Formats: sequence, C-alpha cells, structure tokens
Amino acid sequence: MRNLHRTRWLLVFQLLAGFCDVTTGVLLVFAPVWTLSLIGVRHPPQPIEFASFIGAFVMAVGSAYLYAARWPMIAANAPCWQSVWWFTAMSRTLVAGLLLWKILTGHLEAAWLTVALTDALLAIFQWIGLRMGFLSFEG
Repeated sequence: MRNLHRTRWLLVFQLLAGFCDVTTGVLLVFAPVWTLSLIGVRHPPQPIEFASFIGAFVMAVGSAYLYAARWPMIAANAPCWQSVWWFTAMSRTLVAGLLLWKILTGHLEAAWLTVALTDALLAIFQWIGLRMGFLSFEG
C-alpha cells in the first residue's frame, strides 16, 4: 500500500511538471511578450524570437515528463523513468544556475528569479528522489 501511495504522488508530480512546462512552452512560442509579462518581465529578450526559442526548449522538457508518465511504474521501467528524471533535473539545474548568475550580475531583471527558484526546487526534489531511490519500483 505504501508503494502504491508513493507511485500515485510521483505520477501526479510527473503530470503537473509536464503539463506546466508544455503549457508554458506553448505560450512562450505563440505569445512570448504576454507570457513573460505574467512573471513580471518588463524587458523581454530581443529579438523576441529568442523567447519563442526558450519556449521550444521548455516544451521539450515538459514533453519528456509526459512521455515518461505513459510508462507503468514497474521495475522494468525504472531505468527509463530515472533517465528522464536525470535529464529534466540536469536541464533545470543548468537553467536555474544560469538565471541566478545572470540576475546576480545584472544581465537579467529580478523577475526571472521566479523561474530560477522553480527550476531549482524541482531539480532538488528530483536529485533527492534519484539518490533515495524514489524511482526504484517493485514488481
């Protein structure tokens, strides 16, 4: 029962992270200025197509979460889940680090801190989960 409870929460996490990233990515591709204004960015990247490029990347990360969510949480699929978590955690870690560096050096406005913190928190959860064996499913 405990394992079932854990896998349900992991699936909820997976779906929420995936749908949030895919939605954000789509919005950045098709309405970048409006989407960035939602987090308080007053000076979007120029040319604005760079924000759409970022959106395609965010959509790809979200798609990885959703792709993994299709696999049953069984021992045979654990390596696949772990690979997706490693890829998405690494992506989030790199994005959070880059954004934090750019904010601290004055190259990006403080509004980007929301993105950096969100990515950092999700990455930390995933790194801990990988280390603690959250994705080592039984039978």
